[in-house]
Amino acid sequence: MPDAEGVTAEHEAGSVARILSDMRRENGWTLAEMSKRTGVSISALSKIENGQSQPAFSVLTRLSSGLGVDFADLLEGRGGRPSFARAARTINRRGEGKRLENDMGVYRLLATELAAKALTPMVIDIPPAAENTEPARSVHSGEEFVYVLSGDVIFEMVPYAPVILAEGDTVYFDAASEHGFYATGPGNARILSICYSGSGEAPDHLTVSS
Repeated sequence: MPDAEGVTAEHEAGSVARILSDMRRENGWTLAEMSKRTGVSISALSKIENGQSQPAFSVLTRLSSGLGVDFADLLEGRGGRPSFARAARTINRRGEGKRLENDMGVYRLLATELAAKALTPMVIDIPPAAENTEPARSVHSGEEFVYVLSGDVIFEMVPYAPVILAEGDTVYFDAASEHGFYATGPGNARILSICYSGSGEAPDHLTVSS
């Protein structure tokens, strides 16, 4: 059953598979042509379409940008919508938002009702680093602003030394530099992250590695 913050991972994967299949059929594209447009490998596209693989966040953003589909529409399996317009607005109540989980943490994507936004706001629950593993890292275009809502997080960014950010602290940085967050523990921390792509497209966010 979907939780209160969004749909299940299985529904997300199914929605993406449906959009990829429909777009390929409508445009007469081969997997190779779609791969060239998106930068996602042919094998990965095939697995996503056949429901054998749940695409990572970084793959979703490449699909969104390469196919000209708004990121939120891609997750929901919806067709294209008009671009962000004057006087547009959307409200998210406490606990609302599109839920997504990967190695970096649990994400709640906000304002997903608005298509072609230049800003991507997210609330992220950041876990402590797992033992004997390297923390996940992210590299994406644009700029990012982070505000620590609760807990303490360690922020790492090349070429700087790691720094601890406490509740109420902020950092604004070039997101094209490899970076990552993890909680000091023992529990999770929570941050507000706002990414700016400068293009009205979802940034190529969260190219993570574990």
